Amino acid sequence: MNVIVLTVIITMLLGAPTGILVGLAVAVIAAILRSQGGLRERALGVLRTRFLWASATFSLAALLLWQWQLVAIVWLISAFTINAWRGHGPATDRDRSRMLARFAAALTGLAMAWVTVNWVTMPIVAWLLGVALLAAGVFGMVLRWPSLPWFAGTFSPRRALGLAPTVGMCMLIIAVPFA
Repeated sequence: MNVIVLTVIITMLLGAPTGILVGLAVAVIAAILRSQGGLRERALGVLRTRFLWASATFSLAALLLWQWQLVAIVWLISAFTINAWRGHGPATDRDRSRMLARFAAALTGLAMAWVTVNWVTMPIVAWLLGVALLAAGVFGMVLRWPSLPWFAGTFSPRRALGLAPTVGMCMLIIAVPFA
């Protein structure tokens, strides 16, 4: 999720399509840096990186549809809602800190919709759908909350501070239109 939020920030600063492509390049570089082993193992490790596939899918959708802001809004809200209800699978939030990070990103998507969409020409049903989707995600999060630990695996200060950059980036996205 951090890669998509970072791509939104870069796109706000550089504009589309430059920001979208730079965000994708950042995701590729991060995947390369995280991979380990020889050349073949590193290449396979990069191709198995989920955040790289998410970034590539987001970038492709944003470039093809020419409405990167709407793609970001739908992406952020729907990713939270899907993960709030999903109990199993590779993209499932396994702890409360990740779920809170996705919730912050979904709230950012809703704030982006409020600030960037022209609500005079956009049907009000779109706003109601976004709010309903976010509410459904919150309901799913509340149902899963008691069964989730705060941090999956072993506790580390790095994992504890992992929520701060996401919340900070989300606050930056919301603050840019007002600056």
